[in-house]
Amino acid sequence: MRAVLKFLLLALMASPALAYTYYSFSVNATVNEDGSAHVVEKTVFMLDTADEQREFEYYMGLGKTTLADWQSFSPLVRYHFSGSVTNLKIIASREYSIRYTAASVTIEYDVAGLFTTERVGSRITHYSLDTSRLVFSEASRTGELSLGNNMRFALELPNDAVSLKVVPAPGAEVSDHNTAVWNGPISGKWEVSFEREKPLSDEVNEFFMGVYQWLNGAYLWLILLVFVAVFFLKFYGKKK
Repeated sequence: MRAVLKFLLLALMASPALAYTYYSFSVNATVNEDGSAHVVEKTVFMLDTADEQREFEYYMGLGKTTLADWQSFSPLVRYHFSGSVTNLKIIASREYSIRYTAASVTIEYDVAGLFTTERVGSRITHYSLDTSRLVFSEASRTGELSLGNNMRFALELPNDAVSLKVVPAPGAEVSDHNTAVWNGPISGKWEVSFEREKPLSDEVNEFFMGVYQWLNGAYLWLILLVFVAVFFLKFYGKKK
């Protein structure tokens, strides 16, 4: 009986009369040293009717929800990067500071390999944005960054990133804090790259650590050879 009541409640909530008004959308991707990124996506919409507010409150009261549960409020509640995605968190909230009827759904996750890496020197690593991982548009072309009104996409690079390049430059705002931002409406394909230089002290430490590990391995082999030599001499001496 309880299951039937829940089904009827969900059916009423899925009524075509419910239509949520889009307000804003933002994506912030913080790039890690290995080329992965921590992504935060926030979708804000309006609950224009009492039924819409009840539906939102119902899902908030469930405690544990899935991405599919919130996609009925906005098609923007989804992953905007393809590939290996882990550590998904979903946060739903009312946005009373915007308007009494405003609400939001924020998703956080980690995506691997957003930037490809290439060693171009003993201490320098070159990073390039893999545009094929962007799925901001339903277009068949990969790597297309398509943002509508009140949409924002920000890339925050590591603090020690240098030689940041965004090509083409028009359409992107690059701050002094290694952050590139695109604000909609905008559409196009950009190349983003930067470099990181490993401190000389880290390279020296790695060198001595490698020497230590080599000597440690050589020391074990030396002990083994001494053991074999002693065993051979004893065995040969007894036989003689």
